[in-house]
Amino acid sequence: MGVRRTFLLLAVTAALGVPGGASAADSGGAEVPLTARQVAEGGGATPPKPKPAKPKRKRKPATPKSNRAKPKPVKRAPVERAPAGPGLHFPIRGAFSWGGSDSRFGAPRSGHTHQGQDLTAAEGTPVVAPSSGTVQTVAYQATGAGHYVVLDGAGEDRDYVFMHLRSGSVVVREGQRVRRGAFLGEVGNTGRSFGAHLHFEIWVAGGWYSGGHPIDPLPLLRSWARR
Repeated sequence: MGVRRTFLLLAVTAALGVPGGASAADSGGAEVPLTARQVAEGGGATPPKPKPAKPKRKRKPATPKSNRAKPKPVKRAPVERAPAGPGLHFPIRGAFSWGGSDSRFGAPRSGHTHQGQDLTAAEGTPVVAPSSGTVQTVAYQATGAGHYVVLDGAGEDRDYVFMHLRSGSVVVREGQRVRRGAFLGEVGNTGRSFGAHLHFEIWVAGGWYSGGHPIDPLPLLRSWARR
């Protein structure tokens, strides 16, 4: 009977999986035996799979501030075309622009102020009489007006002055009577000039350098250009 009990005890121990033939009671509860399913699956619980790391986004290199700054738009004077045909009053027959603030009457100059209105136009653009009258002066001033013409308006207290005319373009002479719209010369760049343009003046109350004084011609020029 003793041999048979020993054999049965060993068989039960082997079935329970106690290592070294020890009984479940000898294990002291320190280890929990694996179930048959766990043994078939390779042992204990399967560890969780690690999550794949997100790829780091590549940052674009910062653009220097100097490259990000947008260039300021260049302001250009509007181009207008003087009316042609009978009754012409505007002194330029062709495309022109009013220029900027430096072209205006009263703009500061070295030792004086600007006494007229500059009209930018291509060299060779025709210059005509805004009014019928008598040519008072045809002259040349190398350090100032270049080739210039002064026209005494007929029946009005106005003198019209045209400066920086193109060399060889003036076709009128002193004392000559001309009609409104008559050709006088061409836009040039003579005298103290920094680019082709017509310097246009209007003198009243006595005339050009004869006790009179210049006035701002821009309001009249604008009204003539709209006709």
